Amino acid sequence: MNFRTSEWIVAAYFVYLAASAIAVPLSSHRRRRVIGAAVLALATLVSLEYFGESRPSEVLRDWIPLVYLLAAYWLPASFVTALDEPLERALLALDDRWLGRDRLAAFAERGPKPLLELFELAYLFCYPLVPAALACLYIAGLREEANRFWTAVLLAACLSYGALPWLPTRPPRTTDDTPVPARSRIRTLNLKLLSRASVQLNTFPSGHAATAVAAALAVGARLPLAGLILGLIAIGILGGSVLGRYHYAADTLSGAVLALVGFVVSRFV
Repeated sequence: MNFRTSEWIVAAYFVYLAASAIAVPLSSHRRRRVIGAAVLALATLVSLEYFGESRPSEVLRDWIPLVYLLAAYWLPASFVTALDEPLERALLALDDRWLGRDRLAAFAERGPKPLLELFELAYLFCYPLVPAALACLYIAGLREEANRFWTAVLLAACLSYGALPWLPTRPPRTTDDTPVPARSRIRTLNLKLLSRASVQLNTFPSGHAATAVAAALAVGARLPLAGLILGLIAIGILGGSVLGRYHYAADTLSGAVLALVGFVVSRFV
């Protein structure tokens, strides 16, 4: 198979999910869903590689990882039947030790409203940031960087999402009584999106942090100005995720570390 490096990452991830679905106790419905999605993803990879290096096929291979990324996020939730409450308590304790709930609460209640809105807006950008980053490479005529880009992003994402079956927790906004930026109008939109697009579980490490930082680093390696702008947005996503209690601080920190790992690996592609 003449797969790209990023496609080998996708293949390995879905084989891992399928093997896990066979190995661990799951309902037949959940097992079929995971294995069926994995087979579909692998069949798609093989089909696109079979069509060779035609322009439409290559462009599709550049962009279809967005679909793989969504599936990589949704499928691991099928494994979760119980929560890891000791891990939740440990993550909350780290938040308290590193940030202090009193300080977080004070900022959420009395911080400048424009700054609160800015953090919520940055978190909202966790959804379009990855396709926007790839679009930057396309617009700059750097389509050949797509494989490196996706190697960084998908490796970071798969390492994050792949841990969910074994480290299932709830988002801190549902487990913690620390006040959140209730004065933010953008927060209302974020919560609506999460109610429809989220699996209602917390990923540790944070997939949002991992993909945002990895995308910014991958673009910045070739387009410093675009990378700087994306990097500032990624930093805002990290801050907004903790302040808004979308993620624990340890989630965002470990997600950023995975992004760095993905980026370093991508430089060898």
